[in-house]
Amino acid sequence: MTDLQSAKQLAAPKFQMPRTGWKLGAVVLAILYVAYDCAYTVNPTERAGVRRLGSIATDKPVLPGLHFKLPLIDKVDRIQVSLSTLHVQPFAVNTIDNQKIALDLNFNYTIPDSSVFHLLYEVGRAGSYDVTESIVPVVKDRAGRVFARHNTTEISSKRQDIQNQVETDVMKAVREQFGLEAHSLQFAEIRYSDIFIQSNEMAVRAKNDAVAAENVERVKSAQARQAEIEAIGRANAAVADAKGRAESVRLEAEANKVKAVLEGQGQASRLKAEIEPFGSVEKYLNYMQAQAALRWDGRQPNVSVQSGSGGSNPVIVPIPLATPNAR
Repeated sequence: MTDLQSAKQLAAPKFQMPRTGWKLGAVVLAILYVAYDCAYTVNPTERAGVRRLGSIATDKPVLPGLHFKLPLIDKVDRIQVSLSTLHVQPFAVNTIDNQKIALDLNFNYTIPDSSVFHLLYEVGRAGSYDVTESIVPVVKDRAGRVFARHNTTEISSKRQDIQNQVETDVMKAVREQFGLEAHSLQFAEIRYSDIFIQSNEMAVRAKNDAVAAENVERVKSAQARQAEIEAIGRANAAVADAKGRAESVRLEAEANKVKAVLEGQGQASRLKAEIEPFGSVEKYLNYMQAQAALRWDGRQPNVSVQSGSGGSNPVIVPIPLATPNAR
């Protein structure tokens, strides 16, 4: 025996476990694993299905609670049936005017018991692994169809109507294809393309410039109209003033005419009353001459009584006074 072999023998452990001890430990571990694998629980937010050698071992979904199965043979598949929110990552949709829009949305749904086995074993792989991956393409397709019927410029004004239409179409599709109970759909974000944003900003600026120019034109038109109104006002005032003055002259002339007529009528009445006692104009004139002769102071009289036209009415006419040159 060499020195190396002697060293290995000295270093080897002195204690060795009996082979029956290893077997007993393995049996105990196997029993514990089998006991552990026999029981399983289903949470209140879940439903479950059990597969046994490739076939479904239960007639209906397993409800929440503690349950038992065959160890190592049965496989438990769980699926969440409570309210779930599916967030669809931003994806592109096209509008009717060929503009690309990035759409980000959330979709809320629950799974009724009648659809549990359909989703676990008829959609994708066995279990709930492919449920979400199967729903997302349907949601994108229905949303894209709705946006393809609208013009980009009307999306903002009709956002609620478009969202309602997408929600209606998505709910109908997931109910028919997957048996889901859809509750709501929300647009988290609608992001326009950079080209559309730039063109829209240019259009807004052009519209604002047009509105500003129109406002300037309106101001100028208002100012011109105001000047026209003021000119018309001044012209109307001048016409009214002229009419007023003309009316005043006319009224004054009529008043003077009436005054002259009344004064003439008064004088005629007075002369008539003075002549009437004498019986005739000639006798009245003789009386007036006699009275003048009695009152004459030797100076030339300054009035002369003449008979009127037709000899009916006397007229008193002023006589100019004699000037020194006339003597």
